[in-house]
Amino acid sequence: MKTLEDCVGAALAVLTPEVRVGFAADPITVLRDELGLKVQHAEHLTEQRGDGGVCDGVSFLQDRVILYAPTPYSRRENFTLAHELGHWLVTQTLPIYDWLFEQPDPNQELETVCDRIAQQLLLAQSDIDQVLRGAPVEARHVLDLYERSNASIPACAVALASRLPGLGAVVIVEGGSGLDSAVVRYASVRPDPERGWPKVYPWPGQQVPAGHPLRHISDRRSIRRRSFWAMSWGERADFYLDAVEMRGRWVAVMADTDLWDAERFHPNTVREFDQRAEREIHCCGQTQKVRGYPCPTCDEVHCPKCGKCRCERQQDELVLCAGGCFLKFRPNLLVNGLCEECR
Repeated sequence: MKTLEDCVGAALAVLTPEVRVGFAADPITVLRDELGLKVQHAEHLTEQRGDGGVCDGVSFLQDRVILYAPTPYSRRENFTLAHELGHWLVTQTLPIYDWLFEQPDPNQELETVCDRIAQQLLLAQSDIDQVLRGAPVEARHVLDLYERSNASIPACAVALASRLPGLGAVVIVEGGSGLDSAVVRYASVRPDPERGWPKVYPWPGQQVPAGHPLRHISDRRSIRRRSFWAMSWGERADFYLDAVEMRGRWVAVMADTDLWDAERFHPNTVREFDQRAEREIHCCGQTQKVRGYPCPTCDEVHCPKCGKCRCERQQDELVLCAGGCFLKFRPNLLVNGLCEECR
């Protein structure tokens, strides 16, 4: 596996074409009858996440159980079921775990992979092509795709984020009156094709930064301009913004380049990316180069196969003394299972 798209393709390859087509038409029946998964609705998920929830589901994959919040007369549960199916497909494709372990934030990448799986299960590429018609991705395209398909708004956001030419994101923002408490309810991030994930990006649950245009345009239907994003700890980066209002929500496209010729002046900006050093390690019977953050104790990155660094492997080699001192020692220091003090 080299890219996120490789992971999505490998996961979807687990399903036959017939199952993929059937899932788009009747997700619950396919999950139960074709894949043998137990699917149950859970009202408490709705109570916890409320109307702002997007993927209202949880999986217990060892028990082959998927719980989801029912959303009558809404397409949201289709996306939830497809996303949870994505988690199950990942467990059937072990090379994906190796790839995830090498990423700056494996959990974040896993959620993105599952979102992409859900999008491809629910949306045909031809629908996306007909909406875009060769034009750059705009916020209104999310709504157009929603109107012409059976997919949810998040699925449409994922589909269009994947069509951005470079770093960017499609986000859904909700908030109170005047968006004074504006929050990102959903975000599909398109990492830079070469440099990967940036250090500054929108993600579900984040407050819209103070001074951001999406907090102050409640009396307008759309906006297109140079803007920014900021993380909770203060790091900030510039983005170009195209946004439209939809029933009290803002659907926005953020891009690192001006896709829409919104501004005449385009200053050069330096963007920081989450890049990790490549280290050579000797583990699991082989020598390999791995990208990762080194352990602060032994200064070695974790092995993508066993998930352990040097000091963790050394710790596993220790044996508990049988004498009741509850201390561990190297096997050669024990006699009949006892340490020197307990003998």
